[in-house]
This record gives sequence, C-alpha cells and structure tokens, in this order.
Amino acid sequence: MYRWLQKGSRVCYARGLRVPYSTANSVHSTIHKVAKCNSVSESEVSKFAQLSDSWWDPHGPFKYLHTMNVPRIQFIRSRILDLQRSLQSQGDLSNLRAIDVGCGGGLASESLARLGMRVVGVDAAHENISMARVHQLRDPMLTNLEYKHTTAEQLVAQHEQFDIVVSLEVIEHVTHAFEFIKSLVRLTRPGGLIVVSTMNRTLVSWLVDVIVPEYVMGSVPRGTHDVAKFVPPEKLSEMFGACGAETVDVQGLVLDPLRNVCTLVPRDFGLLRNVGVQANYILAARKKA
Repeated sequence: MYRWLQKGSRVCYARGLRVPYSTANSVHSTIHKVAKCNSVSESEVSKFAQLSDSWWDPHGPFKYLHTMNVPRIQFIRSRILDLQRSLQSQGDLSNLRAIDVGCGGGLASESLARLGMRVVGVDAAHENISMARVHQLRDPMLTNLEYKHTTAEQLVAQHEQFDIVVSLEVIEHVTHAFEFIKSLVRLTRPGGLIVVSTMNRTLVSWLVDVIVPEYVMGSVPRGTHDVAKFVPPEKLSEMFGACGAETVDVQGLVLDPLRNVCTLVPRDFGLLRNVGVQANYILAARKKA
C-alpha cells in the first residue's frame, strides 16, 4: 500500500502524499530510547517497527487488526456512553480527551477520533508514528488527532491524564504486564474509563491466534505472539483491581481467521462461564473516583 521510494532519503511517499520524514531515528535508536521504560519490550518494538509500512494494508500482516477494529470501536463507544449516562452527561464526546497507547499505525486512533473525541496516539516505535502521521494526512477532518513518539510510563512521569485510556492488542507484547496496567490507570483521570483488548491463555487462543494465522495460513509473521504472554481476563481484572480500577464489562472478540470476520459476544452463555472469552476479548475498567 505504501512505498518508500528513496531508501535513506528524507522524504516518504504514500499514495501520492509527500511528507517530510527524518531517517535519523532508525530501529536501533528507537529501541535505545525506550530501553529504560519499565514495561516496554525492546524486541517487540523492533519487531513492529520493521513492519511499520504494512499497518494500513488490509491484506498484510495486520489484516486481523483491521477485521477486529470495528467491533472493538463499537465496544468502546458503548462503554463511553454507559459512563456518560451514569454521570448524567450529554452524548457529545467532543469534551473527552482520549489516548491510544501502543497505537501502531493508527488504526484505532483514527476511528476513536471520528467518534468526536480529542485523541492522542502514542507508540514506542518512531517508525509506527511516522506511518500514522502519513495516513492521517489523507483525511483533513482529523484535526482532533495527534501522534507522539513516547510511552505510557513517560507520559505518567509528565503527569498527563485522560478521560479515556485505550490499549488494544498491546499488553501481550510488553515485558511487565502489571507495570503496564499500573501506567494505564495512572494515565486515567479519577472516574475515567480504561479499555484493554488482548488474548486469553487457552488452547483455543493458541489455535486461533497462533497456529492458524502464523503456521497454517501464513497471514501473520511467525513469532508475532507468545502464548506465555497471553493474559486471562480474571488476571487482567485482578491487576486492575490492585491498581485502583474496577472492571465494568468483559466481552469476547470471536475471530474467524478463515473467513476473516470478527464478532462481539457475551462472556458467558447461560451457565457456561467464560465461553465467549476463550480466545480474544476486550475489557473495560473504571478508575475509582
């Protein structure tokens, strides 16, 4: 979808767009800058930085994130409206400030901005932020969206806080999951909403999220996911509770990699507990006021 026409040049091109781009920040320098952050994994930053020009290719290595984006945003919007109803506020989202932590190329960031919120997308990989900014230029209406090359921990140190904190398919790539959740909660204003999506640690998730896409279909690069880093929803809720936030909703994201479709489903089906969250799921928590 995108082509870097001149290797090492200071100009990048994306479907006719010509924007300044500094190549001084290589993958190596990106890794060096984030090495001191508690939860950032240097190897994961390097891995996704090298794939940065594929973020907006719906048939590339991030195709399933494109597929999951619609139900994820649907869930987020519903939980925001629930929060507003509990606060007896209006449905206008323009007064809310949101952050997308680990935004990659901006798939969710752009969708969140189109809901009307003021959105900041942040990522530890400079290459991802560069691609996100390039794609943002295609829509001149996205003036309520900005990108920053930084991390959750660095923003916490700067005393930044947001009404809505979102981090989608990121926690399974960090070094210390609890420290990462702690940073997300600290980034949230009292009473604010935090939304995290990730993968359960089950046989089903191993098959659906690793074996089929990485080894059978080859649609996702091998080694993208490590089952040992998958987080069960009970554990994620426990971490949020320890950090001062209460889980308000958990739903499953049923991904069919063969048909490339994704659907939101309830966590439980009658007496059958956790059936809907055997693989991918999305969780919303509210920080205590």
